[in-house]
Amino acid sequence: MQNTDKNNSSAYNYDVKTLIIAALIFLDVIPHGVPFVSDIQKSLGDKVKVKEEKNGFRTGQNDTPKNEPLNFSPLPYQNDKYQTLTVGAKAYMAIDMGTGEILLEKNQDQKLEIASLTKLMTARLLLKDGDLNKTVIVNAGDLSKMPDDEARMWLAAGDKVTYKTLLHGLLINSAADAALTIADNLYPGGYNEFIAKMNAEASEMDLKDTHYDNPVGWDSAKNYSTAEDLQILARTLLKNDDFKKIVATRAETVYSENGRPYNLTNTNELLDGSTMFGVKTGFTNGAGDCLIAGGKVKDHDVLTVALNTGDRFGETKNLLGWANLVYNW
Repeated sequence: MQNTDKNNSSAYNYDVKTLIIAALIFLDVIPHGVPFVSDIQKSLGDKVKVKEEKNGFRTGQNDTPKNEPLNFSPLPYQNDKYQTLTVGAKAYMAIDMGTGEILLEKNQDQKLEIASLTKLMTARLLLKDGDLNKTVIVNAGDLSKMPDDEARMWLAAGDKVTYKTLLHGLLINSAADAALTIADNLYPGGYNEFIAKMNAEASEMDLKDTHYDNPVGWDSAKNYSTAEDLQILARTLLKNDDFKKIVATRAETVYSENGRPYNLTNTNELLDGSTMFGVKTGFTNGAGDCLIAGGKVKDHDVLTVALNTGDRFGETKNLLGWANLVYNW
């Protein structure tokens, strides 16, 4: 995508009447089929009609309220400092979160294994269908499913923990024991129903190139996604205040119901408490290094996705640095 300064400037030369009508279209007060509405949509480049498929805005139980203030975000445009960027990841994207505009992409629709980025869908189901204050008991069978070198929060069989505690372990420590405990307890049908729900939710969100066969992210030909689908899922989750706060947390201690502490340290080394606000790391031999990251670029939120890279943190910084150099708003 390349927008000139001229194109960007023209995006704001609308009279008050047009902007009012645009707002009414956005709020679905005026039907989209009315002729003059179509003309205005065309003149605005169809930006007034926020598309779920493009912006990843999904609402559901426990998501942020639907009555958000109307906000016309400025469009990013390339300045005269444009330059190419070489990134070693098999697939990557950089997206302006305010408008959904793709700033940079490579192989955005390529199906790849995604390691612990899988846990974003595990979190999605818990936030959508669960009660974070509900207490569950850790089952010894869940713990036995994990390889010895698996990331975990060190739950013990018989621990009584809330789903909120498990969510923190899942997203901060990338804890497999938290993912398995959630999967076995959230639905009456246990683990198998949870996997079915993961795929049903992917279909509901129109993640067309995504499939799950475990809640952790273990290597499997049947557990994959794309950079495009993952940016939709991540941007949807970032609309939830609990999720957004947790993935920006660098370290904390949470407790079981009987006071047992779990010391959590975020696996995302880029978090700095100001310019970086998430989102999720991943690594397996099959998926390589993976990272979905959110950062500030010229005071605008930019989301990056890097899949199967040898240097997830370095290449993510390169993507954000490139966006900072090449784009204005």
